[in-house]
Order: sequence, then structure tokens, then C-alpha cells
Amino acid sequence: MTLSPGTPLDVRFRFDEESEALPVARLAMADGRAQLEWAQALLVSGLAPSPLLYPPSPGLHAARSREFEGLHGFLAESLPEDWGQLVLRRRLARLGVRFETLSSPDRLALVGDSGRGALTYRPATTPPAEQMNLDLDRLQAEATAVILGEDTDLIDTLAALAGGSGGARPKVHVGFGADGRISVSDSETAAGHEAWIVKFRAPQDPVDIGPIEAAYADMAIQAGLTMSAHRLLPARQGPGYFATRRFDRPQAGQRLHMISLGGALEIPWRTPSSYDTLLRATLAITRHASDVESAFRRMVFNILACNRDDHVRQHSFLMDRHGQWRLSPAYDLTFSTGPGGEHYLDVEGKGRNPNRRHVMALGKRHGFSTTATSRLIDEVRCAIADWPLHAAQAGVTRASKTEITAAHKAVEACFFAT
Repeated sequence: MTLSPGTPLDVRFRFDEESEALPVARLAMADGRAQLEWAQALLVSGLAPSPLLYPPSPGLHAARSREFEGLHGFLAESLPEDWGQLVLRRRLARLGVRFETLSSPDRLALVGDSGRGALTYRPATTPPAEQMNLDLDRLQAEATAVILGEDTDLIDTLAALAGGSGGARPKVHVGFGADGRISVSDSETAAGHEAWIVKFRAPQDPVDIGPIEAAYADMAIQAGLTMSAHRLLPARQGPGYFATRRFDRPQAGQRLHMISLGGALEIPWRTPSSYDTLLRATLAITRHASDVESAFRRMVFNILACNRDDHVRQHSFLMDRHGQWRLSPAYDLTFSTGPGGEHYLDVEGKGRNPNRRHVMALGKRHGFSTTATSRLIDEVRCAIADWPLHAAQAGVTRASKTEITAAHKAVEACFFAT
């Protein structure tokens, strides 16, 4: 699982399975920080894997800090987090390998071709999966067992299907065919199949977390947010599983480079930031006013829908093979009370209960007219008012629907109080 001493890691872009991968850089560690040398092919291409930091130029470029496992922020994005890291640790333990003994390049080599976005790593040391059975109900039970520290026969399957998953909730990457069949693979999705993510419930989640997220996605679409396609997959017992199409895999065999706000600015996800930072970064990266408006609309939705789990890893950007950057679709939208009742991203310095006055002031700073901002707020407000309808259609329990309705009303009263 470890690279031979002195072996640098080759970083490549693979935008599709039909074309040869584009060399991006060579990577090695020195004194706890990664040293990166851009490939000549990348320098000629004009592509910028890190849109705001580390502009491609000849010579060695050290990671700015040891904060991201000693890696450059855009490379650290490839490492599995939380759930993905948990199942990888368990899988490696079965092979007699301690995760803690692996260097950051070693861990990227484990990702190989299976990470998020278009970055791949050579030499790849990803261990092959021993079985690829897919039973969503059984995977849910096994995922719960992993979180609780229990042994499971499906740890290899869970690890292979988790890919470079981030977030705390268990999830697997699968392919959906036009005929309704589900395919699984430890690499790319099967031909003719779309790449999707299926989420399971963590022990601390409500039993109807799948329907809640589906209802939020429907509500977000009504509010004018861009979302990936989603669906609820039935369970043998209880609420279904929320599934969403992977937006870094636009078609079978194709990839987009992906970086989060945290990776682009090298902000640790637990560090509070601001929506002003998101809006400024969106304009600097994409150069599209429409993307800034989309980010602003997302902010208003997160406030009024009481989605306070809005940290810097919950907002991302996508780059195509031509170097064009755009804001990604919104994702991971659900009811969340946030850390201490606050948003991770503040509005005009307010993390707890930002109101209309704060939103209007931020909009003005970013060039939105009073009329445009007021209209956007009204559109989102109308969508939030239909929460009971979306909840009923998705199969949210009465208890959850009542709790979230009350939270929405409390937020609205505070938002429009001044």
C-alpha cells in the first residue's frame, strides 16, 4: 500500500475514458509538506487545476501549510473524508496496514482513479474489491455496523463503492441504466449507465432522512436552485434511500475537475467563513455573473430553509477539459440546526439568524439592485412555504414535517422582523 522510497506520485487529468490522460504534476513530500512540479503538458495546456492558488509555472511549488495533510488544497480534495476514510481504514486494517503509517502521497495512490472529479494518481495502489454484491438494505445495515465499530463481511464492497466520498453520512457510488438496472464497479460506471450516489442513514439521523433530503431537493428546485437529478429508492422496510446524480460525471466515461470553496481557498471545513467570501470566490473563479446570482440564491435558501450545515466543503466549482469553470449544482441540502444554532457561513458577520437587512446589504455590495434582491427573496420564500406539500409527496414522517415547519416559521419571523 506504500510507495517505494523516492517514488514520486504522478498526478493526471482524465476527462474521458477514450482519451489519454493529461499529465498534471509530480508530487513528493519534504519536511511534512508536499512539493509539486507542474508537468510541461499542463503548462502548455493553459489549464489551472487550482483556480486561485498555485498558478502553473516552472519549478517546485510547496504546499502553503501542513493543514491539508501537508498537501496542496486542490489535491487534498481527492482524499476520502469521514465515511469514505472510515471504511478505507477498516479495509486496510484487514490487510494488515495501519492508515496512520501512510504518507499523503500513499493515500492519494490508494485513491488511484476512483476519486472525485478528474484527477487521477499513479502508481495506483487501490486494493481490488473481493465482492460486488448490491443489496441496498443490506448495505444500510452494514454501513451502520461500520460506524458503530462492528465487523462486517461487506467492508470491501463498501470501501470500493464509497470512492472518494466525503461527508459523515454513509454513501455508495453506483450506476443506473436506462432499463432501471443498477450496476456497481470499483472504478468507472459501466457503459450506458449514469453515475449516481446513494446515501444511507447514519445512526444520529432521523429515520426519514432520505425523504427529508428528497423534499428539500424538490423545494430547492422550486426556489430556482440548480440541482442534480435525484430520486428516492425504495427500501424493503421504512423510508427509501436518497439518490442523486453525480455532477462530476456528466456522461458515462466523462469527468469534470472539481474543487470546493475550501479547497480553492485552503480553508478547513470546520472553520467559519462567510457568504461574502463565497460570492467573491465565485466571481473570481467562474467570471459568470449568473453563477454569483446562483450562489446568492443558494444563500437565501439555506437561511430560510434552516440549512445551517453550509460550510466551505458544501459549495464547489467544476472545470471542463477546456478550462472553463462554473459553479456546481447545489448539494447536501437538508434541515440542519448547525453548530450552536449558527450557519458556518455568516451574512454580514451574522451566523445566527441573519435577517433580510443583512441579505439586502450583502446583495448591494455585490451589485444586486434592491428590486432584484427583493424578488429573489420572495421567490425562495414562496418555495419554502410549500414545504408541507413537498414533505408529504416525499413521504416525510408527520413528526419531522411538523418539526421542520416550525423551524421554517421561526426563521421567517426572525428574518422579516427588521
